[in-house]
Amino acid sequence: KSPLQCDSLSVKAPRPLSPSHTRSAAAVPTESAPTKVTHSPTRPGTQPCLPCPPSPARLVMAAFLATTSVAAAAVAARTTDGRLKATELSNNARAASGGRNRRCGARVPAASAAAAAASASVAASQADFDALWLWLGSKGVDTSGVSPRLMDDGPGGRGWGLVAAKNLGGNETALSVPASLWMTAKTARASPVGPFVEGQLPWVAVALQLLHEKAKGASSAWAAYVATLPAALDAPLFWTPPQLAELAGTQLLQNAAGYDSYVRGTYRALAESAMEGNPGVFPPEVFTEQAFVWAFGVLRSRALPPVDQGDGIALVPGLDLANHSGLSSATWTLNNGGLGSVFGGGAGPSMLLRTEKKGGLAAGAELVMNYGPAKIDSQFALDYGFADEFCSRPGYVLGPIAIPDTDANCFDKVDVLQVAGLLEAPAFTIRAFEDPPPEMRIFMRLLNLKGQDAFLLEAIFRKEAWGLISDPVSLDNETDACTTMINGCEEALAAYPTRVEDDRVAAEDTSSDPRRRLAARVRLGEKQALTEVMGFYSAVEVKLDKLEYYQERRLRSLNLLDRDGSSTYDPFEETMA
Repeated sequence: KSPLQCDSLSVKAPRPLSPSHTRSAAAVPTESAPTKVTHSPTRPGTQPCLPCPPSPARLVMAAFLATTSVAAAAVAARTTDGRLKATELSNNARAASGGRNRRCGARVPAASAAAAAASASVAASQADFDALWLWLGSKGVDTSGVSPRLMDDGPGGRGWGLVAAKNLGGNETALSVPASLWMTAKTARASPVGPFVEGQLPWVAVALQLLHEKAKGASSAWAAYVATLPAALDAPLFWTPPQLAELAGTQLLQNAAGYDSYVRGTYRALAESAMEGNPGVFPPEVFTEQAFVWAFGVLRSRALPPVDQGDGIALVPGLDLANHSGLSSATWTLNNGGLGSVFGGGAGPSMLLRTEKKGGLAAGAELVMNYGPAKIDSQFALDYGFADEFCSRPGYVLGPIAIPDTDANCFDKVDVLQVAGLLEAPAFTIRAFEDPPPEMRIFMRLLNLKGQDAFLLEAIFRKEAWGLISDPVSLDNETDACTTMINGCEEALAAYPTRVEDDRVAAEDTSSDPRRRLAARVRLGEKQALTEVMGFYSAVEVKLDKLEYYQERRLRSLNLLDRDGSSTYDPFEETMA
């Protein structure tokens, strides 16, 4: 069974590891020891097997380390089919890190075989895209606003995109594609693969239909669309071992390994349950493991919000040609028909893309959109194989982080999270140039809440608990929260095998392989985010004795403290009263 449990194409990270119940004789925790957190890699990712430090002092150092990967030795230790065995990864991780990094069970993506299978197809030509536009037009789509054009066919280039075929005004619909032309879980169930996808996740159904339509060739209803899909994909899932070695130490490598493990596990389960006994529907030369990985990559890179998850996941022909720009505010807009169709075309549901609200678009200019306004560089790299050079978004995702089950107040803390509207194991995005998310600061206080401060977890405070700890609770608690984050950042930074200076040189070397440059940018971005959040907590740590804590705030609210922090209580007046 795959270690990742997913209910949509947006692969959810697995349940975080629980702390061990065994104690280490070398490091028995004390009551004041700050908590450490174990978490899985950023969504999506695998759950590495980590050594369990003593309980309850488990946790954020291991959390950070859970997202780092091994050095090039682990990447090079592929098996003959291109994948890493768990034992090989574990052994090489120990060798590469001097025994400190003892994860096991993760796999590095099997890039070579998948890339070779995808490359067997002929790259799409202008004639293919012209045929796509003719097909869309024959189905009633107004294609007069934009047309496909090869924007940049160099290594790491933008490839094909959309350009304005005429002058377009601000916020004008450039292209609208009706739902009747989408490839969805519904169309998959209505296809020959339908009887075999019942009970499968929606993305699996669409991936199988995509392979089915590709095998049909010109007889497919989606033939014009399928012919334009890229044969080779740029996501790290399809990189070669030397290219993957450049990602050593990053969350990106660990998450690409998570994709690989999950998708291949899904394929093996499908092969057993459906494919092997039905070669007429699933020709073995078509429905290969490599082809299934390719279909997954197509879905990850082309199914965009709001049709990128769950039952709504869809491939939208034509509209998915728009390239990304971090400077754009345009996104896909779902038009459910009715009155909204007046502004978007078509009487039924459709997906449309508008120009920017201001300025419009001149004929011949490229129509771009934003694939994910909240995404960071490593997340773009994971799904699309690029990071926007003109709008860099360096960052690092910490989480999901679970309250350790050995915490005496685990149940109450989880309850506080639920009342506050957070997941039981939340994740937080740390961004360079920004302070840490307020929710993360509060969570670190909750995580380290113990001893005399634990009264805030009593049922009487349940609805107000999150708000009460939104400010410093006590000197001990704030100290532990700072120590937790500082130590975690230091450990994560120490796990990278490269220096910042070397990363910067590699990122700026325009003559090198684009994937090597991307890997360097990702390393730089993660390190920058970690360094800045460590600096933030270090600054807080310096002024801990100057902060106002819960007890002082409470006394002040009762007028028992003056502005200088001195008590206003007068025992003489109390006696006279």
